[in-house]
This record gives sequence, C-alpha cells and structure tokens, in this order.
Amino acid sequence: MAEQTASVTATVDLVLDEQPWRMQLTVPAGPATPGQLLHLLRGLTDAVVDAAVEKSAAQGRPISCRKGCGACCRQLVPIAPAEAHRLRQVIAAMPEPRRNEVLNRFEAAHAKLAATGMLDRLRAPARLDEASRRRLGIDYFRHGVACPFLEQESCSIYTERPLACREYLVTSPATHCAQPTPDSIDCLPIAVQVSRALRKLEASQDRQDKVGLSWVPLITAPEWAKEYPEAPPTSSGPAQIESLFKWLGTAPSADNAEA
Repeated sequence: MAEQTASVTATVDLVLDEQPWRMQLTVPAGPATPGQLLHLLRGLTDAVVDAAVEKSAAQGRPISCRKGCGACCRQLVPIAPAEAHRLRQVIAAMPEPRRNEVLNRFEAAHAKLAATGMLDRLRAPARLDEASRRRLGIDYFRHGVACPFLEQESCSIYTERPLACREYLVTSPATHCAQPTPDSIDCLPIAVQVSRALRKLEASQDRQDKVGLSWVPLITAPEWAKEYPEAPPTSSGPAQIESLFKWLGTAPSADNAEA
C-alpha cells in the first residue's frame, strides 16, 4: 500500500488591496519543494486576478483579452525554475505526435533566436538587472517568436500555464497588443504578483544560488529543466509558504492548523 504524505491545513487571513481575504491552504507537513506548492500558488494567483478583474470592470475598465488573441504569447515570459520543471513534465506526458510537434516548435524557435544572437542572451539571464531584462524583452518581442504551446492563437496548456501568464491581462484595446508601448497598453493592476514572489523564493534558496539563476525564459524551459534537475527540498511546506508570503509583502495570520 502506498505511503500517504502527511499534510497540514491552515486557515489564513490576509489583507490585499485593502480588502480582507480568508483562504484555506494545505501543504506538505514535511520537506517540500516549490514545485509541490504550484497547485496552491495557481489557485492564489487566479483568486487575486479574479478579484482585480471584478474591481476593474466595476470601474468601467473591462478586460479586453479574448480567446484567439495571442499577441502576448510572443512576449518573453519569465518563469520560476519550479515552473520550468513542471512544463517539462507536461510535455513528457503529451501523447505522440503532439509531444514531438511541441518539441519541434521549441527547436524551431531556438533556431530562429540563435540566428539573431538572441538565444545566447536568453540562456544567460542570471545577472540581468531590471533595465537589461526590459531591453531583452523588447528585443525578444520584435522577433515575433510564438510560444510553442500556442495553437490557433490560444494557449493549448491553459490549466498548466505559468503564473506570469495568469497575471497578464489588459484593459486597453486588444489591437494595441500587436505593437505594445508603455503609452498604449494598460495592464490590469493586481494586489500582489505571486509569480515574482515564487521566483524570489527560489532565488533565496541555496540550490538556486549555486545555479546562479532565479528565473528561466519560458522558451528555454525544457532544455534548462533537463540540465538542472529539480533539487531536493530545503524546508517544510509551512516554512516555504511563510517565506513566500514574506516575498509577497504580506503578513498572514493563521487561525488554526490541522494535520
């Protein structure tokens, strides 16, 4: 009989965007990797974004993103190492011939980026400051490289999409996204960026310091995850969540916890 992994559940109270939030979190009681928390972080991200969408609509600024509008899927997407490993697992679980088709899209994208010198820059993002990363993102978008998971201008792994993709919505006209500028794009403001907190959490752990990387471009995720296997856990599930909320800049209070 398979051994059951012990978990702990707590009811957590937060204040986000001046609004009280109460949520129930269940995490491994013992050692846990950031990857084991992804399902929870996706739920938290979706809840934060849904609240922001509702607030924006009430203020007369509805979301303009629609199915079939994949302009943003040609942007440089920064993901956490844990998400890179998860995407590699998602690809590995795909049936043929789809798995091979997706891998071929990654290879075609790499060939196009290598021809322009972009691929080397994307493979060494470790010490880029904010300005350099912004420049990298602008240069990347100009090459028009579609996300390998994009099919008929829609995400083919929607339930598995990275946190950064979940957080990116606009209220400006969708037609502006084909040639985005700071003046033409109005991004949905959200109370907290869980994607950034996860990347900071992983960067703060010893394993990522050795690798020298706190984020991975989605376009290089499968090859990066193959080269750097997921590290063993460095702390418990509750400790990981506590650190994550620290990076979110919030101070949760746990009403109760049960095993």
